[in-house]
Amino acid sequence: MNKASVLAAMIAGGMSFGSLAAELTIPLSFEFIAVNGQEVKSNFFSHKDEIELEKGQHTIALVYKDLVEEPFGDGHQRVSSDPFLLHITIDSDGEYKVRPHEVIRDLDQAKAFAQKPVLNVTQENGQAVTYKVEMTSVKQETLFDTLNKGLSPEQEAKKKVIAATAPGAVVATGAAQPSVNMQGDDVTNPQMMLKYWWQQADEKTRKDFMSWAIQNM
Repeated sequence: MNKASVLAAMIAGGMSFGSLAAELTIPLSFEFIAVNGQEVKSNFFSHKDEIELEKGQHTIALVYKDLVEEPFGDGHQRVSSDPFLLHITIDSDGEYKVRPHEVIRDLDQAKAFAQKPVLNVTQENGQAVTYKVEMTSVKQETLFDTLNKGLSPEQEAKKKVIAATAPGAVVATGAAQPSVNMQGDDVTNPQMMLKYWWQQADEKTRKDFMSWAIQNM
């Protein structure tokens, strides 16, 4: 939302300057999962890159997903992290930007970041931001894990991530999820393609697919 839109909303709604919320933005390679114990709804075909936060302390669950060019050939590799938490203090209005601490230029950097995300959080006014990054032990479910176990492991994993963002939550640490390699003949391999698209889908899309898969088994 630009400054003109914010001002128009304030005038129309009678909002005071003191009640403005800050905006937290993320890059295309990040995805919001939950904020302060509340799930952030996402769409399979669109990317939610900003949320509004009131002043105070917040815990935000994120995941890193990127398709990175391989050093040799024309292939790309999908690199993903396990969910991680951003504990942040919002002390003023305006835009807060979340970015990797270093620009990710190659596959090695992407894998290292997925293992241990190091963030750079800045304010548009240049003031310092108080924040901390914490990994979780929640693993991302693959399609075939879910088919073998049913939907409950997937649902339980998501509940753990959401619960970890609630005030006072205790978080266990963990490692990152292995990446899915999509190159060469993989694009014609049904198992690899299913894994790839399953990782891109939101919960509703996964449930719709599971219903279709069970009916057609």
